[in-house]
Amino acid sequence: MPSKLVTDRQKSAAAVIAAARTHGSQAAEAISTTLGPHLAKAEDRPDVELLLELSTRALETAITTLVQADTAHEAELSDDAGPRRQRDELATALYDDLIELKEVATGLLGRGALQPLRLEGTTPRDPTVLVRHAEGVIEALRSAELPKSRVRGAKLHTDEWAQRLSEHTEALSSTLGDVARELREAEATLVAKNQALAEHDRTFGDVATLISAVLRMGGQTELAARVRPSPRRPGRTVAVAEGEGEPASPEAAVA
Repeated sequence: MPSKLVTDRQKSAAAVIAAARTHGSQAAEAISTTLGPHLAKAEDRPDVELLLELSTRALETAITTLVQADTAHEAELSDDAGPRRQRDELATALYDDLIELKEVATGLLGRGALQPLRLEGTTPRDPTVLVRHAEGVIEALRSAELPKSRVRGAKLHTDEWAQRLSEHTEALSSTLGDVARELREAEATLVAKNQALAEHDRTFGDVATLISAVLRMGGQTELAARVRPSPRRPGRTVAVAEGEGEPASPEAAVA
């Protein structure tokens, strides 16, 4: 889902672009008429309309780049859901194994067996800590000297338990690597998004200020006020920042 901070900027950019494209020519002509009498000999009238068009294109590029970066980051975040879900499922399975082993060992060997098996205390829930804890238990199962079984004919099958825990521990450890890789990839797309956001806000501030000034000087005072950049919320017009969010003109609905 696109982030609100980007969709708000899309609305603002669309309003500014539409205002420039729809009313810029009229405003530019009014400015030329106003300034014409002040031209010296051999001086040409400034091409205000071309300035508006080039500025509008710069804003279009900036908002397009931002939307693409936001889309890429959201797609990367959605890719993370699978590895995180698998991590949680494997962590739960390993945790349950350790709790079961603790209960079995206590029943067969007594609580005195928990210390050599490294099962004393609270079993951790954090997946990374859980892996380290399970590795210690596996090592103890394969090497610790344990008391005799308190139940006649029953024994703790340490090799089988070590194998069972090893399979779950290795699977969880591998999944933790996948989650870490996805996290690094998400961090990279977030950096790209933040860079695009900063560049957009700089361009938007410059372009919206220019277009608002041209419209105001060209007699479009109400429209100029609507596309003026917000002094408090970068990358957004005053109208969008204040929750008005309607296009500056019918042609502005080009999101």
